[in-house]
Amino acid sequence: MILLKILPGVLKELATHVPTVFFQLVDWGEIASEVPRLTKKLLQKEGYVDFLKVQKEFLSPLNIAWSSVALHEKQNRISRDAGINWLEIYFAQIYSPHGIFLDLRPQHFDPQQVPLLWHPSGLWSRFAEPFRLGLLKVYDGFYLGDEKLYYEGLVDVGLMDPEWSDDDKKKLGDLFKEQFGDANTKEVLFTLDKFNQSMTKTFHFILQKKRQMNVDFMYLGMYLVTLYSALEKTGEPLPVKDIYLRIRSSFNHA
Repeated sequence: MILLKILPGVLKELATHVPTVFFQLVDWGEIASEVPRLTKKLLQKEGYVDFLKVQKEFLSPLNIAWSSVALHEKQNRISRDAGINWLEIYFAQIYSPHGIFLDLRPQHFDPQQVPLLWHPSGLWSRFAEPFRLGLLKVYDGFYLGDEKLYYEGLVDVGLMDPEWSDDDKKKLGDLFKEQFGDANTKEVLFTLDKFNQSMTKTFHFILQKKRQMNVDFMYLGMYLVTLYSALEKTGEPLPVKDIYLRIRSSFNHA
């Protein structure tokens, strides 16, 4: 936990929403090597202009307005329509092979405008392709009802060992599903507390199995925490499955 002290301020803030057990699962040497790169991106906007250009083009099918100046006003309430737009951005970016703007916190958006106005922060990264494609398998498997694909995705992102017993695979699979809700549920209510509880149980199981998380999963955790911090401000359930399937139809062959 000592290495948390050298993280840039925004990452320390995000880390407060991550279950503490997660920090027993990560390779701190790998994370330490990422800190200088993250600092340059956050403070010096290293690579920001080039990435923003390609990501804008990739996300052009979405209804987004891009702000050329930083937005600092924190939103106490976010409309349902804005929340749906947030989820569209979240899922669409996972389809991007170029990378992901990780910070979806409300202060980087103005949801009072239609379409949603966004000025991404310098916190961005690019998942390793096996991890990104594995994550898409997880979502496809869950929302399309394909259990085999779902478990393949969990292996690809490093949550599950293919040599585990069927019983252990099912336990992990069921625990990880808790964050999604029921696949047949039309709408899901997002809260950081619910996310934290779900991930805590998942990470405790992984710790018992003596597995280690890679740096991509740390970035995914940041991405999810910032998403939940926004969506809980809607205060109402959102049609996650419908949104995912709609984004999949638009970006699956991008």
